[in-house]
Amino acid sequence: MRVLAAVLLISVGLPAAAQSRGQVEGRVTASATGQAIPGATVWLVAQSRGTAADGDGRFTLADLPEGRLVLTVSAVGFASAEVAVEVRPGKTERVEVRLDEAPVETGTVVVTATRTARALEDVSVPTTVVDATEMRQQGAIRLGEVLEAVPGLFLFDDHGTGLQVQGFASDYTLVLLDGEPVVGRTAGTLDLDRLTVAGVSRVEVVEGPSSSLYGSEALAGVVNLVTDLPAPGLETGSVRLRAGSYGQSDATAEVAVGRRGWAARALVNRYGSDGYDLTPDAFGPTTPAFTDWTADLRASADLGAARMRLGARLAAQDQAGAFAGVEDGAEVPYDDTASRIDWSLHPEVTVPLGDRLRLTTTLYGARYATETRHRRQSDGALSYADDFDQRYAKAEAQVDAAWSARHLTVAGVGVIDERLAGDRYAPDASGQAPSAQQGYAFAQHEWAPSRLLAVTASARFDAHTDYAARLTPKLSAIVRPSPAVRLRASVGSGFKAPAFRQLYLAFTNAAAGYSVFGSTRLAEGVAELQAQGQIAQVFLDPSALGAIEAESSVALNAGVSVDVVPGLSVELGGFWNEVSDLIETQPVAQKTNGQSVFGYFNLDRIVTRGLDAQVTARPAEGLDLTASYQFLQARDRDVVDALATGTVFGRDPDGREVRLGVGDYGGLFGRSPHAATVRATLTRGPASASLRGRWRSRYGYRDLDGNGLANRDDEFVAGYGVLDLTLTRTIALPVGRLDAQFGVNNLADVTRATLVPSMPGRTVFASLGLSF
Repeated sequence: MRVLAAVLLISVGLPAAAQSRGQVEGRVTASATGQAIPGATVWLVAQSRGTAADGDGRFTLADLPEGRLVLTVSAVGFASAEVAVEVRPGKTERVEVRLDEAPVETGTVVVTATRTARALEDVSVPTTVVDATEMRQQGAIRLGEVLEAVPGLFLFDDHGTGLQVQGFASDYTLVLLDGEPVVGRTAGTLDLDRLTVAGVSRVEVVEGPSSSLYGSEALAGVVNLVTDLPAPGLETGSVRLRAGSYGQSDATAEVAVGRRGWAARALVNRYGSDGYDLTPDAFGPTTPAFTDWTADLRASADLGAARMRLGARLAAQDQAGAFAGVEDGAEVPYDDTASRIDWSLHPEVTVPLGDRLRLTTTLYGARYATETRHRRQSDGALSYADDFDQRYAKAEAQVDAAWSARHLTVAGVGVIDERLAGDRYAPDASGQAPSAQQGYAFAQHEWAPSRLLAVTASARFDAHTDYAARLTPKLSAIVRPSPAVRLRASVGSGFKAPAFRQLYLAFTNAAAGYSVFGSTRLAEGVAELQAQGQIAQVFLDPSALGAIEAESSVALNAGVSVDVVPGLSVELGGFWNEVSDLIETQPVAQKTNGQSVFGYFNLDRIVTRGLDAQVTARPAEGLDLTASYQFLQARDRDVVDALATGTVFGRDPDGREVRLGVGDYGGLFGRSPHAATVRATLTRGPASASLRGRWRSRYGYRDLDGNGLANRDDEFVAGYGVLDLTLTRTIALPVGRLDAQFGVNNLADVTRATLVPSMPGRTVFASLGLSF
């Protein structure tokens, strides 16, 4: 009887409860055009719930309590708006929300993480954005200066300024310009100082494997330089001049025009230095003098319903240095000159295919060529010449499908053709120059069942002429249990294809006498040396060695962001990467001169893992503070196993042999176990001050006792900290705005003369920029 009564009470009570609640329906449009804004977020702060607008900008919020509620409506590229609505029992209230465009908010939008525009806070993988304002306050002019201040990233000297992400060397991070790869690496390093940040609206950094969208070279992450075009009706221009220590100079002229139906931006940049010398006792500068020119054009135009975008870049550098060689026991000075030219062309057309589909077709071509000459100073005789020429061509089609506000699919296919020429990459025995072709397809689906949860799944299939086909999947999710808390997690795989040098290199160092061959050149290279009588002993039969495989990884990233109180947020995260088939060099033969012949092999298993912590605070209006810390462990598992069994030995500085244990292992070269950054920015009206500090603990740099490890104190670079300060003052002029800037980098004058040649000690600079 009691159960029946309860059922009757519930049966009567439910309709009454439903009638005591109401709902809101609405539509979100752009105030300027009246067009719908699909995906706009509608949030009820008081109820901690919300929804997203559908493809026609419409939304519904049901089961709302009676009374006055405030809706917060936001969308990418628009200013947020708050709308009050009176909810009545059993009624449906209808609202129209019009949002104003707000280009200033584009700094919080990222496109790299998912290949679609997303608010930074909605991205489910570790992503950092440095916008143009922050770069200007830092006084940064090259990409390396921007990235060295980003928590968790490290620069490393190896044939240029390279980037470390999550403990991986620079050849594991893909660098993009407006979504297309920058080509031209030396020994795996893409020199970050090649790239000016003039004209760049923001730099996006995605940490963790991104091969499921971008393929090889994205095993550790992606760095994308993103440019913007002016809105219709805007005409802007700027001239900036900067001078600093060691004859450094930077000059940029830029003009941008926006019209209804088209827009364009063009700039020219000159960057140069007299070089510097940290080792005056040795002949020749530490860093040579150079002059670097960059011209860049970005444009877009409406072609009916379609929209075309064009990106073109041309850069050239001349470099002049000197060094001393030894001939017959005497020091002989040489001139070292080099030149480089690289260009890229990037046309792209986007066509709407109905209300929910959009097709983007892209063509991309790039070339990177260098020339190096060594001439004896006494008579100008040419002693060494090296030319290199890389060409890259890509065609791609991508479809974006917005099935609803909760489902978005991105899919695409493409082909890539790469060709090499140069002294170190001679044609093979059949006369064919090194080349490779690749076809690929990728797909990604984003599903947001509620404001609380969003899941993204992606996968990419790569078929290559030089290695086995690869499938790289990835799954990520973001959970928002409240507006102040965001939980992120991702698991996926990455891969890195064998580099051209690992496949096609055929190089003999005339001065030192050793030889290095890529896997496709190894057999014929050793055979040729044998025919010339230069081989004393063969360790491994090159004909019995198989082709090298692409390196692959499995990675896990997880983190949490908490807005503790207004103006204070904390981020904690961790990462774990397991890499197999790492490609390394190993001797395969000994030459009659005592030197070795090296080849490339799949050898080691690598693990990198770590923890990140970051605190961001705004204790007062205009004052922003950020502090971060990273713990990193980057190790070769085979080395750890050998150390654990007590089979690895080293030699102390006195030459005595010592048995090594796991505790003696310094990890992979160039990796600091501990690192921290601090940043403080104070803005008061037209003036700002930016103070930035970074510290890293010691890291292994070289092997002096022949065991391939960094285990002795003299094999490490001692830990160091660097502090930079930039002061900026903006002055309003009748014709525009004048920015005056003064900065001091490396305030404490820290140097590591021979081990960190890119750190010249304390330097100063001053600049003037006129914007109109």
